[in-house]
Amino acid sequence: MPSFLLDENVPPAIGLFLQSLDFDVVDAKDSGMLGASDSQIMDLARHEERTLITFDKHFSDPLLYPPGTHWGVIRIRIHPPLLSDVTRSLHQFLTQFDMSTIQGTLIVLEKDGFRIRRASLT
Repeated sequence: MPSFLLDENVPPAIGLFLQSLDFDVVDAKDSGMLGASDSQIMDLARHEERTLITFDKHFSDPLLYPPGTHWGVIRIRIHPPLLSDVTRSLHQFLTQFDMSTIQGTLIVLEKDGFRIRRASLT
């Protein structure tokens, strides 16, 4: 089962929600990464083999973080980011997506679904 790293902009309640589903979750703030750069956060996620969960749109930029170069990114794109909407969308995603295939994948989580971007095969 994949493990997650919560970016510092993700509320701890999201981590508690994921832990209630038996996921291994680490908060970047608890790892001494408060105020760390995006590249430092991604390096931590790579090093610990964790899928990053974030509200930060920069992590969904395929030029900065191409799919296939990380352990997965879930970019939450829900506005306003109400906790109930985010947890409902996350739950829907987790029940519909084969988590064994998340490595290297960019997921853009929206209120009514999600988009998947994988590394291109060239």
